[in-house]
Amino acid sequence: MIGTVNRWSTEAPLEKSFLAGVAMAAPFYADFFSWRWVALLAAPLFVVLLMRRERLKRPPLEILPFVVLLALHVIALVFSHTVFSGQVIKDLVIASFLLAVFVIAGKDMLSGFFSALIPLALGTALLGLFKAGLLDRGYLIGFILDGCSAYPAGSALCVNYNNLGLLWLVAALGCIKTRFWWCIPFLLAAGALSTSRRFILLMSFIPIVWILIQGRSAIVRVMSVLVATGVLLIAIPDASSFEKFWRQTVPYKVLEFGSDVDREDVQAKINRSGPMLLLGTMADGTLGTSTRQDFWRLGASMVSLAPQGWHYHEVFACTFSLCVDFHYPHMPVISEWLIGGALFALVAIAFYVWPFWSILRERRLFPIALFVLAMPYALISGDTVFSLPICISCMLVALSTVQRQGAQLS
Repeated sequence: MIGTVNRWSTEAPLEKSFLAGVAMAAPFYADFFSWRWVALLAAPLFVVLLMRRERLKRPPLEILPFVVLLALHVIALVFSHTVFSGQVIKDLVIASFLLAVFVIAGKDMLSGFFSALIPLALGTALLGLFKAGLLDRGYLIGFILDGCSAYPAGSALCVNYNNLGLLWLVAALGCIKTRFWWCIPFLLAAGALSTSRRFILLMSFIPIVWILIQGRSAIVRVMSVLVATGVLLIAIPDASSFEKFWRQTVPYKVLEFGSDVDREDVQAKINRSGPMLLLGTMADGTLGTSTRQDFWRLGASMVSLAPQGWHYHEVFACTFSLCVDFHYPHMPVISEWLIGGALFALVAIAFYVWPFWSILRERRLFPIALFVLAMPYALISGDTVFSLPICISCMLVALSTVQRQGAQLS
């Protein structure tokens, strides 16, 4: 198991903080599996807690904005209605679960977190690369075709491609400090072919952090990883072959694995994905944010000092769909401002800034890098600050490396 060879800490697999780190990977697994099963990742942690009955360390003050926003959201739900209350409540429950895991851990969760995360990331990256290679050559995978509302481009799978990109980025960061660094080219190549522009912009962060952490001794490995990534990005795509299927002059063939059912060939319009193509979409001066700007513009036009509750959900749903689909500003600080006015906005800013400042003061580059990788996803995606559990996990895991005071809770 990866956790037995990591260099983040010396935590044993049955240590409370290691098991808490495993539980913190749950939101990433939940993108692929049901939450009702993924939550079981926390079961060993709670069993150990009950068996040992250890006193918990007093949680750091940096989570105060987190707790305050949880309470304020509950109050806002009491006094304001939203047809999407089910999603809001789900976000609050998951955020509370992650906060409870953080408090129970008491210290550094990096080891368990990456031990659980890297196998998921590597497995999905290999599947994504396999899918991308087949797609360019005119083959669709049956279970992916059936499982997605539309067949995803490139290496993307039936989950949000930005969430997928963050999974692969964070796992690549984790691989730096293990003997599994050779996995990084697969993660970087899969991300580069996933249609995530944020991944393209952030992937260069990995070799930079690697060299900053390990110095000149890492240069040979970094160069070999970059070369291997380049080879994968040349070998897997086939632009000339893809063109025939994109123009629908030749139908796609469907590959069925483990099924005896034959399927007719499929005519489908599936866009191609690649680093240069994605970078080309950012040449309009918006850095690829053109699809978000209408959401930001509407959200900014609605803000005021006074709280407005969850009314903005209805406004966004009716502006960008037929009052049915779930839409929001795609910038959590704006969402919080709309819900609770200037007070919520200030607490939401503290939600991000206070933990990051504490991590910076520790001057440990690895948790700083983990927090920084999550921020481009957390700040311009999702509804409220609690709507992206994968970002909350990264933030709390990074914050767990900050030394806590010796005071304990009885």
